[in-house]
Amino acid sequence: MNTQILLLPIISFLFTLFNIPGLRIIAHYIGLVDKPNHRKVHLNPIPLVGGVSIFISTLLTIFMTMAPSDLKSYYSMFIGTSILHVMGVIDDRFDLRASIKLIIQILLAHYIFTQGIKIESLHGLFGIYELPVLIQYLLTIIIITGVVNAFNLMDGIDGLAAGLSIVSFIMFAILSYILGNEIFVLIFTTLSGATMAFLFYNLGKNRKVFMGDAGSLMIGFILAVSGIKLLQSGNDGVSMSQIMLGVIFVFIIPVFDALRVFRKRIKSGKSPFTADRSHLHHLFLSTGLKHKKAAAMIILLMIAIIVIGYISFSFVGLTISFVLSILIFMSISYGLQLNDQINHWKKKIKDLEKENNKMK
Repeated sequence: MNTQILLLPIISFLFTLFNIPGLRIIAHYIGLVDKPNHRKVHLNPIPLVGGVSIFISTLLTIFMTMAPSDLKSYYSMFIGTSILHVMGVIDDRFDLRASIKLIIQILLAHYIFTQGIKIESLHGLFGIYELPVLIQYLLTIIIITGVVNAFNLMDGIDGLAAGLSIVSFIMFAILSYILGNEIFVLIFTTLSGATMAFLFYNLGKNRKVFMGDAGSLMIGFILAVSGIKLLQSGNDGVSMSQIMLGVIFVFIIPVFDALRVFRKRIKSGKSPFTADRSHLHHLFLSTGLKHKKAAAMIILLMIAIIVIGYISFSFVGLTISFVLSILIFMSISYGLQLNDQINHWKKKIKDLEKENNKMK
């Protein structure tokens, strides 16, 4: 496996690096592009093929280098990922209704549950262990659909969704290695290689591509389902509290930012799915940071939460470490919201001063 850990991400990286130029041409031809509008900073249509490239490169690498018998227990995840990926491509091209996308996500989450992939225990979080079957079902559906949409919402500025994904893949690869799950280690390192190659184009000025819903929805689904599988694959020799923490840390920023934004929109009398500029990356941008630096700050925040969370876990345990991580995120997001409000009022005051000067 040691050789494969190094080889597979290199193969997927090269696959992605060399297939994106061809996919860009196809995207322009069929209209699979993100068109400029008043909410976007780019002036020209950008191909939405990053997710397609990651999907193709990862599957090619995995099925070329691994025996089908080794992958048998992962087929349900591959099937669900493929269906959601196709839906994402259709959505990127034709803009599907949110209700249709949600129904498909719920059906896929139900399918995953029927395949035995479910949240059976909280492993001591808030003192809760094994869950009743009905709660297992509801929690599995909510977690999968919630994480899928949360990661989709994080794809707002260059490098952010890909950067968070790479950290998540590496984190899950480490957890898989601890659990002795060699197949998952190889899958996550392969995904990391493909996503890094996409990042090369996404952050570039020439031949830029976006991930698109086909990528962000797919990655959210992979992380949600594989996170649940990791929690099911523990053994007596491994602290499942540590595995639980690692899975939680991957989801804290996208999930709790989505919850924060939804709460704010509902409180304002708007639909939770109404587009606005209240996400975490918008708040970082309001401080004056450029897109790349804002993305880097959020990725560093995720890494900091992981490090602080594990350090605190050794002293205070699972539940308090989890609560502490949430408090860190809430404190930073609150400070950024306060800064955004101050900037908003400064702009209003300047506009009023301009009007007054005109009237004199």
